[in-house]
Amino acid sequence: MKSSVYCMLFLFLISCNSSKEKQLYSAKEYGVYIQGTIAGKLSSSQAKDGTYIYSYSYNDRGRGPEIEEKIKLNENGVISSLEISGVNYLKDTISEVFSATDGKAKWESTTEKGEKAFDKELFYASVNGTLGDTELLIRKLLEKPDHSLDLLPMGKVALTHIEEVMVNDIPLKIVEISGLEFVPSYVWLDDDNRIFASISSWLTMIEEENTNLLEELSELQKKKEDAFFKKLAKELTEIPKNGVAVKNVNMFDSNTGKILPNSTVLIKGNRIESVSFDNPTIPEGMTIIDGSNKTLLPGLFDNHCHVQREDGILHLAGGVTSVRDMANSRELIKMKKEFDSNTNIGPRVVTLAGFIDQKGPFAGPGLTISNVKEGLKAIEDYKKDGYQQIKLYSSIAPSWVKPLAQKAHELGMKVSGHIPAYMLAENAIKDGFDEIQHINMVALNFLPDTIDTRTPLRFSAVAEYTHELDLQSEEFKALIRLLKEREIEIDPTVSIFEGMFIAKPGEVDPQYEVVADRLPIQISRRYLYSSGLPIPEGKEQQYKDSFQKLLDMVYELHVNNVTILPGTDAIPGFALHKELENYVLAGIPANEVLQLATLSSAKNTNMEHELGSIESGKLADLILVDGNPVENISDIRRVVLTIKDGNIFRPETLYASVGVKHFEE
Repeated sequence: MKSSVYCMLFLFLISCNSSKEKQLYSAKEYGVYIQGTIAGKLSSSQAKDGTYIYSYSYNDRGRGPEIEEKIKLNENGVISSLEISGVNYLKDTISEVFSATDGKAKWESTTEKGEKAFDKELFYASVNGTLGDTELLIRKLLEKPDHSLDLLPMGKVALTHIEEVMVNDIPLKIVEISGLEFVPSYVWLDDDNRIFASISSWLTMIEEENTNLLEELSELQKKKEDAFFKKLAKELTEIPKNGVAVKNVNMFDSNTGKILPNSTVLIKGNRIESVSFDNPTIPEGMTIIDGSNKTLLPGLFDNHCHVQREDGILHLAGGVTSVRDMANSRELIKMKKEFDSNTNIGPRVVTLAGFIDQKGPFAGPGLTISNVKEGLKAIEDYKKDGYQQIKLYSSIAPSWVKPLAQKAHELGMKVSGHIPAYMLAENAIKDGFDEIQHINMVALNFLPDTIDTRTPLRFSAVAEYTHELDLQSEEFKALIRLLKEREIEIDPTVSIFEGMFIAKPGEVDPQYEVVADRLPIQISRRYLYSSGLPIPEGKEQQYKDSFQKLLDMVYELHVNNVTILPGTDAIPGFALHKELENYVLAGIPANEVLQLATLSSAKNTNMEHELGSIESGKLADLILVDGNPVENISDIRRVVLTIKDGNIFRPETLYASVGVKHFEE
């Protein structure tokens, strides 16, 4: 009888434990949203043998990952084995495995391989993982008294803030995670410490049955982010009481493209008071900066950004004081106000481009329309909100370009964008384009207009065929003539194609090769070693030659007086440095490249009366560089001081605040 009771008690306990496990790790489905539009899903479950299984995919204009992840934990709640398979954002095959046995951890992926002595408290940080392994990491962090863990291969992660919140009668936690990105990230947990939502301005995941709470969660999270950025701005901004004097400096004159030695620049408030070359008397009380053996330049422009709140520090640290935003959510207006008031450190947003695409399976993230009438209304709304430019995207019907462009021009707005699918650049120009984003869109003019450029073919077709393009042909010269006649501007972002066409798994993206060892380890592992396009076997040189031809195109555009607008569409600061280096590699003299990134960019944005050159009366947006970028363009990476709107920012301190090492002096 007693044996039967024990048996029944044993079965009851098993049942309770199984029920609890089922409660904690029953299957969950999450919607994946890109700027508010459903784009994919994440599923989370646990197999009978204890394996955690995560399936993750989304579609971003034909791109997007498709990943399956399987994880087992050891008795300490850290990963003992992991398997990841599928394709990455650019649809290249990925594979990642990790195992920890007999005191040794081993890992291998398409981008790295290693092994290390295994401490049972070390948590492996995957390269290709989903939000699933983040969930398991957070659960382990919550168990630790100090809420921190050492990571494999290296690094440290911590929960720096945990707060319980009741939302719509649902008990939740919002946790702040530091150590995985440049700035803290936030995740929402339910009362079982399962992921409830992960929210960002770009990519958001939330339990499918609770999408109605997204707006409220976003507002609560934004308050946390506001406090973080406001605190940083207060700590890292120097506000001179009596002005600034930069003396004994080599000054880059962007009007002439020449270096003017032994210069002294006085700044009062947020304006340049005077520029002298005869050792003037410096008023008492001014903050004096000795510029000996350094170069003073106007602040740089990045002409192709999608501004995020966390980008500002990297922009200013890299000497970028002005940016054009080339499509964003309506949060952009708030971000601009934050940067202007310095409640968040960041550049001037001098251009706001309103995004418009046509509804459909390949529509880009942002405002989409079903007909021309809706497009005309969208343009009017953007104008009312202070936007200066309209960006048309790949799914727009070619026949819609002319009426949309006409409306924008009537309102004094520029028109730019991707060349719509089944349309050539020359036709888009004739129908009203004022500017073209990305040099691949120019290259596509010489390929059949039957290519569906809504898909990744806009990259792979260029990689496949552009090496054959004859830049001395009448066909290419005819396009050059059209660009000049219509005063069309080109925003090449050429460096992103270097990574796409050349980078191989396990190799650093060429855009970031020289700074890879300066970045936080988890940033490097997740973003710098990802492969580019899948390169067909035997075509490596062909793809390299196609990238070189894109550089040659940039050079031909420049020498034929077509306006080039240096921009990046990539990691702030560092990517612009690489873009400028690539222009020099293409054959453009360094002083002319610097003019493009300063005065020419200011003229393009109708800001030349305020920015782009160092002259009395202009806004005090300046950078001090250790070296002479006119002689060596790579010296532009060596920014030691940034002045924006008269305030002083120290790049070494800015970089340190986001875990980045300053350059070695």
